[in-house]
Amino acid sequence: MGGDKELLIEVEMSALVYPTEDEGKVIKAMQTIIPFREEDVEVYGDVIKEVVVRKEGYESLIKLRSSFRNNRVLDTARSLLITSRGRLKTLLFHKQAAYVGKVRLCDDDAMSPLGTIRLKIRYEGDPFVLADWLTPRTEKGRIVREASTQELIYGKRLEESNV
Repeated sequence: MGGDKELLIEVEMSALVYPTEDEGKVIKAMQTIIPFREEDVEVYGDVIKEVVVRKEGYESLIKLRSSFRNNRVLDTARSLLITSRGRLKTLLFHKQAAYVGKVRLCDDDAMSPLGTIRLKIRYEGDPFVLADWLTPRTEKGRIVREASTQELIYGKRLEESNV
């Protein structure tokens, strides 16, 4: 493959912790979405804190990818992840649902009374390849076209690039 190199995938997840909330419980809720270690956690603020987790690599998204499939929300997740023009959007997750181990997407912050967990993905490749890997389109409940992990890593459809 010559000069091809793995593309950068950065994931940033954040949530506000209000004075009535337990910081440890918010961190536990966040781990329902993306697994991380204690040393990946940064906490900012005083009265209202913000917990931020940054990860690199597609591996951090594997658990979320499985959750979308298991919960049969691929089309919903896709519509919330990417615009028709290929711009990646921040995904919002219901904080209380995540605390009890459920991955539930929100259209906006108002859907989660104590705020949402926000997930921002930065990807150097074709955003549609990321979407086809993480949230492939479905028809009648079946996946239509799913990007391979190799396509995700190189940021392009391999059949288009004569690889």
